[in-house]
Amino acid sequence: MTPVAGDVKPRRYRSERRREQAEETRQRVLDAARRLFEERGWEGASIAAIAKGARVSEETIYARFQNKRTLLGELVRLAVRGEDPRPIPEQPGPRALAAATDQHAQLRLFAADIVLRLERAAPLVVIVAAASRSEPELAELLGRLHADRMKNLRILVNALAGNGPLRLPPNEAVESVWALTSPELHQLLSRVRGWTRRRYCDWLADSLAQLLLQ
Repeated sequence: MTPVAGDVKPRRYRSERRREQAEETRQRVLDAARRLFEERGWEGASIAAIAKGARVSEETIYARFQNKRTLLGELVRLAVRGEDPRPIPEQPGPRALAAATDQHAQLRLFAADIVLRLERAAPLVVIVAAASRSEPELAELLGRLHADRMKNLRILVNALAGNGPLRLPPNEAVESVWALTSPELHQLLSRVRGWTRRRYCDWLADSLAQLLLQ
């Protein structure tokens, strides 16, 4: 029994080290993929180029992510959630918004939270949207991303309605928030017009207040 017991720690160490190496490899692939997607777009960011940038084989990428569409979808998912692995409604920003009792405060909390998600995710969503015109799989991904946005944004509308009446019916309110917080509009204001994060947050909170609150 002694040799078996003595072999447990080295085996556990090797197992943990393999997991660490696998995560390091995964992160290198994600970092290289994001950089190349943003620099070259969907067509230019080939699996071969991503593999070269991540210093791994193409087979490694296929084994982990299956294909380029899945890889891009994972990048968007991680960008939206940020470093917190929990679903968005369970993260601190949305929970603070739901707990607030003043509608204007809720909108300010919302703007401060979503601007960070947009800064991370909007460039990638724009890439998905551009490529979706010729790639059916990306069109499906884009539809799912917009549906997820609609679902998550309903949290804001429900929270606002819990603190007072709204100008618009619930579904119309959700669609209005969905439009004003679109990745495309964020990119237009921040990258084309050069708006700062603070200016975008102030504009979004004020615009939503005028549109939604009585």
